[in-house]
Formats: sequence, C-alpha cells, structure tokens
Amino acid sequence: MKENAFREHALDFSKTYLFFHGSILAGYITILMDKQPLKIEKKHSLLSDFKEKTEDEYSAVPALKIGRMCVADNYNNQLESARYCGLGKIMFASVLSHANELKGKVGCRVITTHAKKSTRAYEWYKKIGFCFSHNDEKVKSMLADGNVEAIPMFYDINRIIKDD
Repeated sequence: MKENAFREHALDFSKTYLFFHGSILAGYITILMDKQPLKIEKKHSLLSDFKEKTEDEYSAVPALKIGRMCVADNYNNQLESARYCGLGKIMFASVLSHANELKGKVGCRVITTHAKKSTRAYEWYKKIGFCFSHNDEKVKSMLADGNVEAIPMFYDINRIIKDD
C-alpha cells in the first residue's frame, strides 16, 4: 500500500484514505475516477436502464471507483476472529459521500469496483447493493475461470435501478 498510495497520490491518479480505531490502522480505501461501460455482449437489464433514460447513445456512465479496500482482520466481520464489525460499511458510506459530492459538481452516476474473487468480496459488495457489470451467464463463467482475479461490479448512486 505505501509505495503505490504515495506514488499515485503524487500523480493525482488516486487518493487513499486511512481509517483508524484509536491509534490502530483498521482499514484503508483507495478511490479514483472511472466509467461503467454500457456496451455489453448480451442484454443486461440493469445497464440497459441507463441507455433508456437518455436521448443519446452513451457508451459509458461516469463513475467513482473503489480501487482498493482493505479491512484489518480484527475489523473484518467475514472472519470468525473479528472483534469488531461494520467498518466496511462505514468506509463505503465515506465513498458514497464523495460520489454524491462529485455528482453535484461534475457528474458521477455509479460507484464501480473489481471485487476480488479469491476472498469472495463480491458477496459483501452484493449485500450492500452492488450489481454485477455483466449478465448472469458471464458472471458464472468468470467465477469458474481460474485466470479471473476480480469481478467487475457497480452501485447506482441514485438507486433508480430495480433488482430483477
């Protein structure tokens, strides 16, 4: 984290925020600008809703990306050894606040991430309202593929999109 965060911060490529519990570093999150592509190989009902809401055919939706999100083991309620819980939701609330600020200044409609497959982070993101960026068939294929490290996901800041 140290080398990448400092270098990317100096280049204005991303910003990393540290979350402390007293003097203990309990987690960190890195955010940067992104876009959610709308060009999809097969119909994806959630992403199709974005195209239907505009007159022009946009190829992507403006986004804020969670590049890295890490919660220390003692604060990760997905682990039985965790002593505390809820830090991930607090960290996400901070990102959502940043996204809402951007929405009012420059345009930002979704939050994106590439959820690590090995840690099953995509399950946690799904619980807090993220959707897969691909249709179910493609997601199943990605989950089965040993070469895929992360699953692209998005969260609609306006929450207009309905789950099917």
